[in-house]
Amino acid sequence: MDALSSMATIAGYKAVLMAANALPRMFPLLMTAAGTLAPARVFVLGAGVAGLQAIATARRLGALVSAYDVRPAVREQVESVGAPLCGHAFGSRSAEDQGGYARAMGDSFYRRQREFLTEILREQDVVVATAAVPGPARSGAGHARDGRGHGARLR
Repeated sequence: MDALSSMATIAGYKAVLMAANALPRMFPLLMTAAGTLAPARVFVLGAGVAGLQAIATARRLGALVSAYDVRPAVREQVESVGAPLCGHAFGSRSAEDQGGYARAMGDSFYRRQREFLTEILREQDVVVATAAVPGPARSGAGHARDGRGHGARLR
């Protein structure tokens, strides 16, 4: 394994562990005589090496996991580690460069993406952002921060 993939794997794994530690509730569904605790909802932005590792780790910890990536080609990879890919209608072949990495998109794309992600992120307990896109930083995470529940974490 090359150094970049190795570090990305560790980053995805560690991000989920740090979020699980910081979240004031447990990741798995728990049913006891005292009641039922719903599983934590984890959303992973970016389904490269780090994102796939984050998805797999959160699932192993018992969370309900979903993911988003602008590249439609990653759908099969995301589903292979057990998470649905949300918002695949936003992605297009033009979202990938020749090396398979995500590339910067136009303002109208980011506006639609922000509207979509703002609603999705409000429902999550944990958001793990692993996407690396060239250009200025653009994310719906800041817009959704105030609307998320008490104790929600952004990693």
